Amino acid sequence: MRPSLPKVRLDHLQRLLTPLGIWQHTRYAEPWVEHGFSIDDQARGLIVGAWLYRLTPQQPDWLAPHDSEFLAQLIEVCLQYIEAAQIESGRFHNFRDAEGAWLDEVGSEDSHGRTVWGLQTLIQLLPETDWARRAQRLLDGALLHARTIHSPRGLAFMAIADDHHARLLHYGRELAQLYEATRAPDWRWFENYLTYENPRLPQALLLCGVRTRTPEWVRLAREAFEFLAQTTFAETGYFSPVGSEGWYVRGRTRAVFDQQPVCAGATVEAFVDAWRAFDQYKPFLQYAERALLWYHGDNINQIALYDPETGVVYDGLNALGVNLNRGAESVLSYLLARIKWELYT
Repeated sequence: MRPSLPKVRLDHLQRLLTPLGIWQHTRYAEPWVEHGFSIDDQARGLIVGAWLYRLTPQQPDWLAPHDSEFLAQLIEVCLQYIEAAQIESGRFHNFRDAEGAWLDEVGSEDSHGRTVWGLQTLIQLLPETDWARRAQRLLDGALLHARTIHSPRGLAFMAIADDHHARLLHYGRELAQLYEATRAPDWRWFENYLTYENPRLPQALLLCGVRTRTPEWVRLAREAFEFLAQTTFAETGYFSPVGSEGWYVRGRTRAVFDQQPVCAGATVEAFVDAWRAFDQYKPFLQYAERALLWYHGDNINQIALYDPETGVVYDGLNALGVNLNRGAESVLSYLLARIKWELYT
């Protein structure tokens, strides 16, 4: 039986959107202007915007009524940010201040991978649009770096929406080699630590294996998914992601707090993919559901992070309760998770 969930509201995301981009952080309810903008949020915003723009004519019953112009504005603003961010080499700036000045020479490999994922998703979902044509130009430059990105999450983000056989073989080989280099009977993972958005690694290896028909990668991905489930779900069943105050280093005690919404959202998305790939293996769907319910109060603090009246998602769980800031990453991670859940389950 599917859980009863409140409607998805876009009010808070709309508050964070400016002509320059989506504000990165808030201080309580107000945009934290001093922190400016991040390309990671624009890439996530592009995926959310593309999916909801495509779905809006169908008027899904899980989506609350919203300003009909908003989704087009969201796509346009996020795409303009990425256009302005691309440098001559094809890489991207990441951080931008409130006036629009870039704050770095070049962004991280993780942010590059996430931007590729956003552009590919837009092109696939809205192929006949001017947005897709503009995105393709950006993507052509960005993919010049398909073999120069070595960050595990950067590789994973680049693989998630790709359908190019040779690139998928490259990403899959890289991820499988990382996994086999650190794997042990008591540590079935890609690195000697678990940090943020961990499920993206087995998700990407699984998708590479399925799309290139490489059964060994599918098998390794399943092993990693099962290890991750053992590590991040409490015995009582609720989801308990690795905390950012120390993470989980191999051989040490894992951090319980702060728990981040982006980890819950990634878990929903990745385990839905695993459920679909492994013949609707029920435990994987249950893990996805538990991670989604984390936002709604089924968590270590028994506090909801999603406000159904405003669409706010709070910035995490800490030892004292809930972080009352409500930045872009948090709300976008929830929207990505809900879209995947509603579309595929």
